[in-house]
Amino acid sequence: SSFLAPKAQRKNTSKWSFPTISKTSTMKFNSAAALLAVGSLATTYGFTPSSSVSSFTSHRQSLVRPSARLPTHIQHTSRSATTLSMSTFKVGIVGATGAVGKEIVGCLEKRDFPVDSLRIFGSERSAGKEVDTKFGKVKVELFSEDAARECDVVFLAVDGDFSLAHAENICAGDDGAVVIDNSSAFRYKEGIPLVVPEINAEATKGKKLIANPNCTTAIGLMAVWPLHKLFGLSKMIMSTYQAASGAGQPGMDELKEGTRAVLSGERDVAENKIFAHPLPFNVIPHIDKFMENGYTKEEMKVTW
Repeated sequence: SSFLAPKAQRKNTSKWSFPTISKTSTMKFNSAAALLAVGSLATTYGFTPSSSVSSFTSHRQSLVRPSARLPTHIQHTSRSATTLSMSTFKVGIVGATGAVGKEIVGCLEKRDFPVDSLRIFGSERSAGKEVDTKFGKVKVELFSEDAARECDVVFLAVDGDFSLAHAENICAGDDGAVVIDNSSAFRYKEGIPLVVPEINAEATKGKKLIANPNCTTAIGLMAVWPLHKLFGLSKMIMSTYQAASGAGQPGMDELKEGTRAVLSGERDVAENKIFAHPLPFNVIPHIDKFMENGYTKEEMKVTW
């Protein structure tokens, strides 16, 4: 099912260039989409070998190995802007033991990002555990803003409330870290760039807190941005069929266990505790809450 707002309400309020975007969503985004969204933003810091953005074409050859070069506008001697002049970096990940956080660690490993040290921050429940990474065994630390500020770059793989409470404090001042937030907390906040690097990487210049868009937005725009530049788009309809991993590991576990229970004949309908409805063998045209304009919140995230 599609949820269409009244014509008078269908206007562009997004940071992107498309006047109207509507979207059909069913279930939560999958981990592959999360990886692409995070990986896309990660290219702001040179995680990929090349980029189509003109501001990425000039690099200091001596800084880092070719597969992990940094754009010139973050090769400064101060941490007061979108910074970092050293050839290796102290990287922090908050929420690295969750599904999205694990994908960020995987991105760093696969793209040979020049990590001097990797610090993983978590809750009291996960603090003290060891995580195996390409950069060695890393012990999970109990999160604190002071500890996170000791890093050069901090990825936040947490919910919006956590990001709102801590992100700006982590990056504040000349000695604060550069923060890349994966939640929806800052996607629509004035002065904080919402970035898909292959499209608007230049927006990160001079910024220490960077938001990345909803996964559907990031992936979709990568495909349609060249078309929009060439021909111009007046309307775009996005239909997505999203998976349980948007609710993290507990959501994926519920889907797996529910599928097993139904296939084995143990239950006719899967049990649901994480989700409002059973997911196995089901398609639900409802994700997050309904907004006043008739769209669900997940649909609206495409324009936020």
